[in-house]
Amino acid sequence: MKNIRWIIQGNLGSSSDIDEMKKACEEMQVEFEEISVIPFSAEIPKFTQDNKTNIYYGSTTLMYNIYRQLNHPPGLFFDESTFSMESQLKIWKERMLNYEAKVTTFKEFAQENHPDDSLWFMRPDADDKSFNGDVRSFEQIKKLIGDSIKFDNVILSENTKIIVGPPFKIEKEWRNYIVDGKVVASSLYRQNFRLHKSRENIPADMIQFVEARCAEYVPHKIFAMDIALCGGDYYIIECGCLNSVGFYAADISQIIKSVSEYVSLHNA
Repeated sequence: MKNIRWIIQGNLGSSSDIDEMKKACEEMQVEFEEISVIPFSAEIPKFTQDNKTNIYYGSTTLMYNIYRQLNHPPGLFFDESTFSMESQLKIWKERMLNYEAKVTTFKEFAQENHPDDSLWFMRPDADDKSFNGDVRSFEQIKKLIGDSIKFDNVILSENTKIIVGPPFKIEKEWRNYIVDGKVVASSLYRQNFRLHKSRENIPADMIQFVEARCAEYVPHKIFAMDIALCGGDYYIIECGCLNSVGFYAADISQIIKSVSEYVSLHNA
């Protein structure tokens, strides 16, 4: 796999995860290059660009900058249209946990008539981590909108598209790392609303559910899919760009290996 290189943001999250990524690259004799990113900056750090295919891993901000400034390079597994919740809801429909949710904007939702203490699950439509998807009261949502305007938030505005719907009692949540329609690694990351990271006892029927959905549609050949167990059934929570998702307890070495082999073969 001499035709690829991993470009890894070093000043990001868990240093142990970065170390594992480097170790996996070394074991496969795949070149890697560590970069440092200025938080929230639009500037892309300098890194080697030659005849090799660079595979990127770092913050969401870095991924968006690379996507927009480097003309959608092959080692960035992202497309703004396919990774929007709106597009996924249209395709997977009732297979999505938030199928009954609606696509709206901060401004439009704030103008609706709801009790201040009514609870809503809200998340951004885009896969941009502009705010965390969470259950909030209508009063809290209106305050978030007001604060964004008051403090001139450059990421959020009245016209930011959001997904809003009823909250659910979720029993367990898993993240699955997918390459060419197959799950190559998985991690439990939440149980009964509490962080719980484990790669043990991953349910086979959950993996089957994921791969069945991938046979119907994928937002990219390489991506991550979060799954919820709710009321005894599996649902898709969201799909994320693998270049910037967290690994939790997943087998990082297997992810690096599977992604590297796929990119090396398809970008020879």
